Formats: sequence, C-alpha cells, structure tokens
Amino acid sequence: MSKIKFAVIGTGHIGKRHAEMIRRDAEGELVALVDPRGKEACGAQEFEVPFFSSIEELLTSGLDYDVINVCTPNGLHAEQAKKALEAGKHVVCEKPMGLSKESCEQVIYTALQANKQVFLCHAKPLLATKCLDQRYH
Repeated sequence: MSKIKFAVIGTGHIGKRHAEMIRRDAEGELVALVDPRGKEACGAQEFEVPFFSSIEELLTSGLDYDVINVCTPNGLHAEQAKKALEAGKHVVCEKPMGLSKESCEQVIYTALQANKQVFLCHAKPLLATKCLDQRYH
C-alpha cells in the first residue's frame, strides 16, 4: 500500500505540528513545505523536504503529492484551499475554512466540482460535526 503524500502550507507553530504528525505516521509522507519566509527563518530545517515560497510555486513544481494542509493565517485559508482543490488535491484546512459563509461555500463548491475531500481541523470535533450535520441535513 502506498503512502499518502502531504505538502504543508505555512510553517508556523501549527504548520510544523502538522508536518511532524505526518512524519510520524507510517501511512503518511511529508513531501514539501511552503512558506514565504524561507526554511531557516521558519525554523523548519529539521524537515528534509523541498521548500517552496508560495502555493503557486508548489502547484507548478511537478512534485507528486495527494493532500495539501493549509496552515496559514486565517484570511488565506479559503483562497489557498480552492487553489489546491482546483489543482486536483485533497485539502486539510486549519479552522476557520474561510472568514465568511460565502468563502466557505465556495470552498465546498470547489471540492464538489473537483471530486476532492476537504477536512477541517477543529479543536472541538463535536462542535464541528454538529455544524456539518446542520449544513448537510
């Protein structure tokens, strides 16, 4: 069985936690990191994977990966999630998915059109499940 390949966008505290969790998972493989600040400035030298300065650079790199983890500042989540989905990648997104109902709906619509999954990280999974249940039932 092949490993699921991940690229993490945003290498702040949360992004590095995502990268480390992927690295420790036997079924996952960290294949790239993205942050405009650079690998050394982010303190991400321990991750020996290609490092890109933008999502656009990652998407045009030709690198093989399945999932993009969006761990950037909140205002960038929806835009970056849509770009990843449009490129045919699944998305793991830190909360919030977007800053407005409309931006969240655009992400969901893009995921449906691309036939890809969007997973939202939330500190209170029961609350997230309740919100999703209300949206789809």
